[in-house]
Amino acid sequence: MLAVCLASSGAAVVGAGAAHAVDPDRLRPGCVWRTAEDQANHVQTCSWHSESLGREVTVQVRPSDQQPGQTERGVYFLDGLGSTPAYSSWSLPIAGAVENYSPADNLVMPTGGSGEWMTNWRTAPTGAASAPQWETFLSSELPAYLYSNFDVGQHNNAIVGVSMSAAPAIITGLDHPETFSVMRAYSGYYETDNPLGWLAIPLIQISRSGITNGLWGMWGNPLSPGNNWAHNSVARRLLTEPAPPQTIIVSTGNGTLSPAEIDAQNAAAATIWREHPEQLPAFLLSSADGVLVGGALESAAFGATLLLQAATTAVGLPVRYRYSSGGHNWLAWGDDAHADAQEVDAALDAAAAGASTSSTRSPSVAPTSPTPSSPVSPANVERELSSLPATLPVQMRDAVDTAATAIGSLAPHLTPAITSAHR
Repeated sequence: MLAVCLASSGAAVVGAGAAHAVDPDRLRPGCVWRTAEDQANHVQTCSWHSESLGREVTVQVRPSDQQPGQTERGVYFLDGLGSTPAYSSWSLPIAGAVENYSPADNLVMPTGGSGEWMTNWRTAPTGAASAPQWETFLSSELPAYLYSNFDVGQHNNAIVGVSMSAAPAIITGLDHPETFSVMRAYSGYYETDNPLGWLAIPLIQISRSGITNGLWGMWGNPLSPGNNWAHNSVARRLLTEPAPPQTIIVSTGNGTLSPAEIDAQNAAAATIWREHPEQLPAFLLSSADGVLVGGALESAAFGATLLLQAATTAVGLPVRYRYSSGGHNWLAWGDDAHADAQEVDAALDAAAAGASTSSTRSPSVAPTSPTPSSPVSPANVERELSSLPATLPVQMRDAVDTAATAIGSLAPHLTPAITSAHR
């Protein structure tokens, strides 16, 4: 049996015996109810010393309510730049995950890691004592912990990322298809291996998390041999490797306020006007600043998603894309939580059914990249991008036009990688 020692709880945790998930109200060793609301929602907050991260880690878990003997699966939720060490944003009502995912799912929500990009670092980030190995934690240490304490299987799980963690969720899934059969990404940036990625990611780390050595400390100097910037580029990986056997779902807003965001802004303004009218000017200025920053971030994610869709469509990869209005915030991300949860659960069900069927067959060969329906070229990628407006809301047309113009200069850089992958 697998044995895992977890230091912070002071207890040794051994391989799964009798099913634990039958009782979602039983606290596991090293776990607490952080709030009364968490207890009502069966969300445990569990802490231990992580060998992969070199520090204490906290993970929130909503166990399933399944009966003993049933197969347990997990949905791993990775937080964004606003993550805190105490709790995951995914556990909050605004995210909608706890409310909308099936009670048969084990919801797994690691905390912390702001600015660390949920990846394996080469050297310690600014202010840290050691180099965190987030991908190792997510793909090895955490599944072992969940298996030992919650009977969660180490196969056919989903991994979900938002903003900072959107691309890492896909990369972790690509690197560990035996663990993750579904990858879900919200509002991410998917091509890191170019000068824009080399500059944008370190600048975000500096401004939002105080990490000043991300350019070389995370994946190595991008201009030096042996760096990992290409390995962590979703676009490059999807276009140059065999077609992944998993379900990949990517979504983004367009940077304009969604109805939910407008209603929330109006309600907050009305409350301040009623209770503290002298604070209304400052509130309006702060709100305007938030709308502009959030709109800019989401517009960038929108453009990145359009470029990824154009490239993957050009080579026939069945990645699913979802577009909506909305900024870079939890009101927008949680707006379609019910439909999102149903789609992920359905994909997990399909993967489980496929695994059950394939187990009775002879081992299959590794999947191969699909044959493009037409020759891969800058013109074809640009054509795919230009054809998207017919399926998008009217307010997104300007952003599409801008992206279509940009593709003329970006496509030549994509073409060598695309072409070589399909020779």
